[in-house]
Amino acid sequence: MLALITSRIPGPATESADRDPGFLTLVFAVARAVRTGSETAFARRCALARAVGGPNPL
Repeated sequence: MLALITSRIPGPATESADRDPGFLTLVFAVARAVRTGSETAFARRCALARAVGGPNPL
């Protein structure tokens, strides 16, 4: 599908100088890392609570 779309474009796309496309990639990568880290920390906390016989937070 992407090949079909790009074949219809008559010339290369122009990026404005003030927009950094790498910025969005960086933001999403950081957000993904934070989310994964928080999920891992929560799972570790649940495992510790189960190990000591405490209430299951889920």
